[in-house]
Amino acid sequence: MQFLSKRFVFGYILSLAALLAAGIPVAAQEGTASEEATPVPGPLFQLPFAEPPGPDTWLMAQPYGNTTGAYRRRMTTYGLSGGIHFGVDLSAPCGTEIVAIADGVVFAVDGPFGSPPHNLTIDHPRLGYASMYGHLLEAPDLTPGQAVKQGQVIAMVGDSGETCYSRPHLHLEIRDLAHVRKYNPQLLIEANWDNLALTGSSGRDFARNLAEPRQWQTLYEQPEVRTGGPIVNDFANPWPPDWEKSFPPPGSSITLASRPSGQAPVLTGVPATLAPSPGRQLTRGDCCTNPAWSPDSTQVRFIDRPAADLPVGLWAIDVAQSPPNAELVTTWLGLYSPDERLVAYPDPTTGLTVIERLADGQTWEIDTQEERPRFSPDSRRLMWTLSDEDAPRDTRLETVWLADVDGSNARIILSARRTNVAGWLADDMLLLTRRVAGSSDETLLTLSLAGGRQTELLTLPEPRGLHLSPDRRYLVYYVTFEPDSSKNGLWLLDLEAETLAPQKLPFFGTYRWQDNERLIYVPFDPDAAGHNFFEYNVRTGRSERLFPAGTGLTIANNDWRVSPDGSKIALVAANGADLDGIWVLELDQN
Repeated sequence: MQFLSKRFVFGYILSLAALLAAGIPVAAQEGTASEEATPVPGPLFQLPFAEPPGPDTWLMAQPYGNTTGAYRRRMTTYGLSGGIHFGVDLSAPCGTEIVAIADGVVFAVDGPFGSPPHNLTIDHPRLGYASMYGHLLEAPDLTPGQAVKQGQVIAMVGDSGETCYSRPHLHLEIRDLAHVRKYNPQLLIEANWDNLALTGSSGRDFARNLAEPRQWQTLYEQPEVRTGGPIVNDFANPWPPDWEKSFPPPGSSITLASRPSGQAPVLTGVPATLAPSPGRQLTRGDCCTNPAWSPDSTQVRFIDRPAADLPVGLWAIDVAQSPPNAELVTTWLGLYSPDERLVAYPDPTTGLTVIERLADGQTWEIDTQEERPRFSPDSRRLMWTLSDEDAPRDTRLETVWLADVDGSNARIILSARRTNVAGWLADDMLLLTRRVAGSSDETLLTLSLAGGRQTELLTLPEPRGLHLSPDRRYLVYYVTFEPDSSKNGLWLLDLEAETLAPQKLPFFGTYRWQDNERLIYVPFDPDAAGHNFFEYNVRTGRSERLFPAGTGLTIANNDWRVSPDGSKIALVAANGADLDGIWVLELDQN
């Protein structure tokens, strides 16, 4: 969705609220079916593209729902409709043909409640729904009242930034026939969304209400909202921590590796009979998304509140324990330093960042200007970035700050336009990306913290999904939608090579580092019935299937992690539209 000014959004909401209070139908034209029309249960619609997904055609970008990106802008960009991302974004090159997702009648071209620069709304009276296609390249050559057929070409993909290199994508909404209610397209469009979620833009996690940490954590379980309706996700206690609106910290200091006195371990509901090989099920149902590994690879950790009479916190399961039981690690949630000796969280009264030393509970505050900080690999420094997100990407100024972890020596180390911090290359060096003005290309460069020297490495077609190997020697990334299809796919860059020359990898899909030389990946297949893992050695160029008989599992929303020692995979499994708990797969280390 295109960013809107705060003044416009709030003015729009007030005006819309006044119309609703007066009983005036909003966004309905004469002859349109009423809001009370009963929608037919789904899935009912086809995808809006005739071509199959892939790095040359289109990929999923942002799903419908309470995404972390929408949550950060719930009062501004997404305040129009409940504070959530009220459609699904599908990335594609400008000019990609869009087809009607069902038979219908054109309601509006460039209507008042669409996405700029151009949009199209089609009513589907027999189904009880309407569809809106936003960020179109040009106004469709259609007129209100005109009939369209499912699969008919109706428009072309454009760019919300009106550049065709900024963020070209289709924003697709499914509404009621009064154009007020917004529904989850992932429930109504015939597609395997967990397969589509395996690649494309990153950052698709959903924000959490820590009062109910399992709520709205799947692609399919997302709230319905209304244009002009209330903000549904203004949580008092959110996760990830909201540095702009701080959450109240628990009233006690952190106690790691312990649980409240006298409290028994909490059975997760998994029967004593273990799941068939190669996977072992640790939890059931909707417990829990975004699992993480303990540094020693013995525990799978997750945020949860297992029962109403138990605290919300970081819970863990020892993967060697049988039957698996969850135990509370800590009720204090924050951003932990790599050595787990410090934790950072926002102060609810001052808006400052609090750093707490776990050994003795000593705290101090650092002004990170309401931005989330990042620890250096040695846990001795903090870095944060200020950005004017409302500015166009070609003129947006990024200011990078650095401070010692005790708050001293705070200073600006970089102020540049179109520049992002990709990660730490070393304790005293950052890897940056800088967009080439007027282009989607980006330059990779390093920034030395000691002298502030910037060193350009090379310029690439827009690299996405950047992942550094644990030793920070190799960088893997992917490129999509280049006119020269040979440039599209996954690429590997050896940052220590004398001549930097990216190497194209012989697969495309989701990937994680297993160790300094091996990648674990799942090939992208939109029609896959289950997900299978492969190992790729970057030195030998050899690829090997890890579980020849298959895993029998589907990864939910690309939610999986490799343990620090590279011996296991933890994943959240999907069972149709439902979650099927956390599973662990053992990897052969021979």
